[in-house]
Amino acid sequence: MTFSEAQVELTNWSKSVRSPCYVYQVSDAAGIATALAAARARHLTVIPHGAGHSYTDAALNTGGMVIDMTPMRQILAWDAERGILRAEPGVTLQEMVQVAWKDGWWPAVSPSTPKVTLGGCAAMNVNGRNAWKCGPMGAHILALDVLLANGEARTLEPKRDRQLFQAFIGSLGLLGIITSITVQLQRISSGYVSLRRRPAASFDEIFSLFAEEEAQSDFMEAWLDGFARGDQLGRGQITCATLSTTGAAAPSSNRTFAAPGRLEISLINLAARLGRPALVPGMQMVNRGILWQGQTKSQLRPLFPFTYWPAAAFAWYHAMFPQGVETFQAFVPEPQSKEIFKQVLRYSQDQGCMPVWCVIKQHRRDPFLLSYQVNGFSLELNYQRTTHTAQKLKGALQYMIATVIEAGGRFYLAKDHFLTHAQYRQSIGDAAIDAFLQLKQSCDPEDLLQSDLYRRVFQPALSS
Repeated sequence: MTFSEAQVELTNWSKSVRSPCYVYQVSDAAGIATALAAARARHLTVIPHGAGHSYTDAALNTGGMVIDMTPMRQILAWDAERGILRAEPGVTLQEMVQVAWKDGWWPAVSPSTPKVTLGGCAAMNVNGRNAWKCGPMGAHILALDVLLANGEARTLEPKRDRQLFQAFIGSLGLLGIITSITVQLQRISSGYVSLRRRPAASFDEIFSLFAEEEAQSDFMEAWLDGFARGDQLGRGQITCATLSTTGAAAPSSNRTFAAPGRLEISLINLAARLGRPALVPGMQMVNRGILWQGQTKSQLRPLFPFTYWPAAAFAWYHAMFPQGVETFQAFVPEPQSKEIFKQVLRYSQDQGCMPVWCVIKQHRRDPFLLSYQVNGFSLELNYQRTTHTAQKLKGALQYMIATVIEAGGRFYLAKDHFLTHAQYRQSIGDAAIDAFLQLKQSCDPEDLLQSDLYRRVFQPALSS
């Protein structure tokens, strides 16, 4: 275990927030206990930190301590017959997949990068393109070993420890620190999906296609043209995929996880610098190109690159957006979702805030205490962030957030940057917030576990 006596700067994944803090690196549960003791001795608050893929302030703790969990990356047990894996929280999805793939198992829920840690996935209760069908990551966790801030070590199971388990999943690292996770994977017959794409001329068609494809698809996601207006507002393409029973059982090579080399990084950086002035017209051309593809017949695609963006794409992202992005992802119940999505996208355009890419997914409600999912849909809008546009963009997003909450919508805290304490309470509900804070008082009576996000959405005196 190591401790940085000097403050270092951590950034969130989108690079729009920088946070000076102390970092304590741990390799086991004893190290976590020592880190908590060190924080107390220095009168610092503390939060666990994984691979750092949250877009905002969920794992930042300005002026406090961050516990780096990434050295805790042992796979403790693998049951190849039942597809049950037990691992330390610093294990990444990449490492989990590399163990399970050869035996015909796959994560039931995956975000767009395999570089995230299992601990981070549990703390944020991540979702994927099959959220309406499989729920979030927490729905597939069988047990958590945790160390509470009060020093108590617990093993939490969904049925035996229902209240605390459902609060711990998606608890943002604020109730205690995960020391191991037991997760159920899903059986797959091959390493391929059957993929089809269908164009849509408007929001109405997008939602009609979701309804048509829901029963027969394993994955669904719509890409919208954020620049389209008028009758074409919401035009785009829905991508549907079904796990295939044909094709090779495992890939002969796995390029998805390969990091780009120095030459490739240099070329990406050069292309990004040259391309930044033409970003908006370039994205308009990309959107038109996607729509020109039209409907495609069912095609076999390898599961790895279908699920995960390649590392080079993320390198391009950071090079193209040196000041980061702002992301707005609203989860709205089905009866209101289409009209609210039209309203916020139209408002965004009218304010001169043009999203460079937009995504719609379908979701279902889950039992976790701080759940952000609804029986409905989410709309994700991503904006280029610059010094000149930051304030205008902030104002537009704050109005859009209020509009969504009035319609009964919710927000995913791993991607939210502007939600206030009052808005979070209105969205999640007083009962859920009060129940969570009561559990936090029991598990963490000193209020030792804190983050920038915690102070923003749970502490009214500090939230604007």
